Amino acid sequence: MTIITTDSGSNPRNMNNMAPCIINSNETYYDMVEGTDNIKSISNIEVFDRAIAGERFHTAAPNINDIIAIMRPYLENGDEVVHLSMSSGISEGSVNGAKVASEMLNDEYGDKVSFIDTLTGGSGGTLLNDYANDLSIKGLSKNEIVNEIEKVKKRLLTSYYISKVEGFVNSGRAPREAKLLDKLSFRYRIDINDKGKLVPKLPPYRGSISSQFMKHLTTIINDNNKYMYDSNYFALLITKLKDIDINEVKEYLKGLNYFSESMLEEVPFYGAISSYGVEDQVGIALIKK
Repeated sequence: MTIITTDSGSNPRNMNNMAPCIINSNETYYDMVEGTDNIKSISNIEVFDRAIAGERFHTAAPNINDIIAIMRPYLENGDEVVHLSMSSGISEGSVNGAKVASEMLNDEYGDKVSFIDTLTGGSGGTLLNDYANDLSIKGLSKNEIVNEIEKVKKRLLTSYYISKVEGFVNSGRAPREAKLLDKLSFRYRIDINDKGKLVPKLPPYRGSISSQFMKHLTTIINDNNKYMYDSNYFALLITKLKDIDINEVKEYLKGLNYFSESMLEEVPFYGAISSYGVEDQVGIALIKK
């Protein structure tokens, strides 16, 4: 069997196969799963609440030993592993760590591990994880899954609605244009392009957080363009909601009568993005046909 693993740059629905998010605050390091001798554990909710209260957190690349730790039991069982890494355009360390971990394990177990630079993250990583798991259930081999994911990742739409740029400023990933827009109290859209980099989409939105999010959502997916996308795959990731009405969002999506209802459940940001402490930040991902 082929097992799909990932890092905290995406948000798998199966958290058991995700290398934990490593974050630090004032040189104190934490992970979001289990503490080690050198790294304390912290819950997703706690880090988010502390960030909202003003504490500054920063993310670090996944720990190579953590990546190895989630793969090794499957390799011991005779399985193969495909690891989905956050985009190199956002985090080179995530890809480099996956590469080193894969090489180390392949030296030990033979050619049993492959890794993919997904050129996406967050909601896009969630969708690729769903897709890869479906391929595994269908019985595809490691190499077959890698080939399919390399094709599908080029057809992803990964888009974020940003109510405040503060989180991206804290992460060190905010494009210059986004910082300027934030000073004018604009809401804006950031997509991940085909190089795996974050790109602001202009013009920005201006208005209430809730109304402008619905404008964002209805622009991306509506009755006129829904058939452009694969109806089996949709990812909706959210940080802590304050102004956005998730029931309104779900009712709109259900009203399209296109996606499986199971795909329309929101997934909290389990990993890196939660440490930026920005409410009403939403990631959406779709697969273009």
